[in-house]
Amino acid sequence: MFMKRISTLLSCLVFAGLSAIAQPKTIYLGPLEGVNPGQKGFSYQGMDVKGRTAVSLQNQGIATVYRLSGKGKSVLGQFRLDSFSKANHANVASFGPWKASRKDPLPLLYVSHCSKKQLGNYKDPCYVERIAPDYSSSELVQTIVYDDTEGDFGYALQWVVDLRRRHLIGYGNTINNSDPSNKHRVIVFPLPKPSDGPLIILHREDALEDYLIEDVSDFRFNPVGQGLYVRRGKLYMPTGLGTAAAPSVLYVWDLRKHTMEEVFLGDCTTGELEDISMTCGRFVLQGQDGMWILK
Repeated sequence: MFMKRISTLLSCLVFAGLSAIAQPKTIYLGPLEGVNPGQKGFSYQGMDVKGRTAVSLQNQGIATVYRLSGKGKSVLGQFRLDSFSKANHANVASFGPWKASRKDPLPLLYVSHCSKKQLGNYKDPCYVERIAPDYSSSELVQTIVYDDTEGDFGYALQWVVDLRRRHLIGYGNTINNSDPSNKHRVIVFPLPKPSDGPLIILHREDALEDYLIEDVSDFRFNPVGQGLYVRRGKLYMPTGLGTAAAPSVLYVWDLRKHTMEEVFLGDCTTGELEDISMTCGRFVLQGQDGMWILK
């Protein structure tokens, strides 16, 4: 009965109840075709997919747009985000529910700045970018910041959109992943509308939810924070470097039940994992070594 349950879960790619001993299989879509691959300062970071169109980001805010298939990918365009800067780590990419224009092929893209440096009291902006229909440029239409006057977050704060509930979720360390007393905060806000203005300042008292994972569950972990993706009330967090010391694990946090599941990805991916999304009912992983579809 247990093995039948594992097989069923793998086949439909729903990870609830999936233990770390189960090993998914992947289709390798090949290396990423960004700017100066492998060079310092141009690492691959955030990624999200709408239908079969993927937007892959690099450090500083370089975007490459791909058309995905079940066997590979092709480049549709490449450009610098309007929020491009040496300080923009572009750590997470997350499509929102709205388009700036009905003619736009892609919705607005939410990009996590994600840096250990604060901008005054404001921690890690979320840049809202409108991607041009020809995939040659983007326009910064809104900047969302968290007023972290109480020091809720440490090294980095990441942002992800919950499309179903139209929430903006912040996730990050309270200190850093090398500190044994570090914990992980989840803070949830109503997703600001583009019409709310070009600058949105979020305050702790405005949050719908605000808690530490370690305080509401018995789960303890301390990985390097990478990508985020929300689907059906669960927060997906790919982590790891593909090494024995830092194995590649997909953590799945249930936002309602406050439980954590682990999926080991070390045998079906290589290198450092960065972000996760979904295309045509299958999960897509981006890492430094390329892109995979989970079968």
